Amino acid sequence: MSTESGSYNPEVRPGNTVDFGRDEMRIDGEMFKDTEQAAKSQLSETDDPDVVEYEDTAILGTVEQHYAQEMRMRDALLADDSLSSQAESNPLLAADCSKYTYNGNNPSDRDDLAERTAPINLAWDNGKDASDIQDDMQDEGWGAPWPSSDKYVFEDEDTVKAQDEHIKRNIPPSSVPTQYHVRAYDLSGVANLEVIGAGHRDPPDHNQGCEWVGIGCGVNWRASETREEVSDEWTDVKTKYAGNANIDSASGNYDYIEGDIKDDGGSIGCPPFCPV
Repeated sequence: MSTESGSYNPEVRPGNTVDFGRDEMRIDGEMFKDTEQAAKSQLSETDDPDVVEYEDTAILGTVEQHYAQEMRMRDALLADDSLSSQAESNPLLAADCSKYTYNGNNPSDRDDLAERTAPINLAWDNGKDASDIQDDMQDEGWGAPWPSSDKYVFEDEDTVKAQDEHIKRNIPPSSVPTQYHVRAYDLSGVANLEVIGAGHRDPPDHNQGCEWVGIGCGVNWRASETREEVSDEWTDVKTKYAGNANIDSASGNYDYIEGDIKDDGGSIGCPPFCPV
């Protein structure tokens, strides 16, 4: 696939079906010849292997291609007269850091195939790092035990990093693993940006089992809802445009937080899911 401006892979267009190949496993029949007859005796002629099919949408490319595409998008927005004047007061829009998170096996390798995942929809510039922000939010009752994987951002053209903190809040009922989840990333050397975050709401299965129960994988991650839940805990919040809207209820906006955590009289209580 190519992300060069004006250049397209003719097989990769919206609405097209693209064959990315088939995974095959070959085994040596000699290894299993002693058990072949036993296996046959347990299978009827009507037995067929299980086939699980589901549709998903992905934006794929190498790490280098993703970053180049982001910077082209950024430059195009800043070339718009109605937005260029915002550059100084809109630090995420103008920054060299990415406005999305990415999933990959080894994103430090610029040739690694990566998938664009969630939009950055939160930013802090209040003298705190990601660990401080997590501590403050835990003091206000944020906490959840459910595990989370790594996602990556570009700090700049040469630096790819995983989140520094997972900030979470369990959503009742406590027996169901549903949570608000923010991956928070410390930045260095980015003007007026100390921490950026990608917030979403995890469904009960965290989108891990949808294909097995046949309900499809079209999850609404409620990015805008989560952004509002997080920023409501802080003072001096301004909503700004980052230009990173996507299909998961993300408006392309982010909340820019320059104030402190609201003191609502101490923790609202997170047992039994307080962080350990």
